Amino acid sequence: MVANSETGTATGDGAARGGRAAEAYRAARERTYSAYETARERAAGVTRQATDQIAVYPVGAVIGGLAVGALLGFLLPATRREAQLLAPTGRKVTGAAREAAQRGLDAGKQQIEEIRNRATQKVGEAVVEAVSGGGKD
Repeated sequence: MVANSETGTATGDGAARGGRAAEAYRAARERTYSAYETARERAAGVTRQATDQIAVYPVGAVIGGLAVGALLGFLLPATRREAQLLAPTGRKVTGAAREAAQRGLDAGKQQIEEIRNRATQKVGEAVVEAVSGGGKD
């Protein structure tokens, strides 16, 4: 180590340490920039692929988006404020869904009953026609 009489600082080891630190800083900066560029290129590629897939399968994208949204909504805890604000709406939606399901069941039962009545009538007519000889003269 050599003493510098004008500034009162030591040269030699200090300069070497400063050079190594600068080199380490430069290398870290280059690695960081390289990693950033790689990540940016990959993100751009993924974005392009997603855009292409959405263009080809728009319904799948909507369904996927709804599924992701539902999953996130399920995983995130509800706050008291959300419960207070959404509880009446939830009850209304649940009630409307139950009513719609019941109307669907009732309509289905009615259609089944109509089909059963028509089938019974047709079978009865066929039996009467078969017993009476039904046009075999």
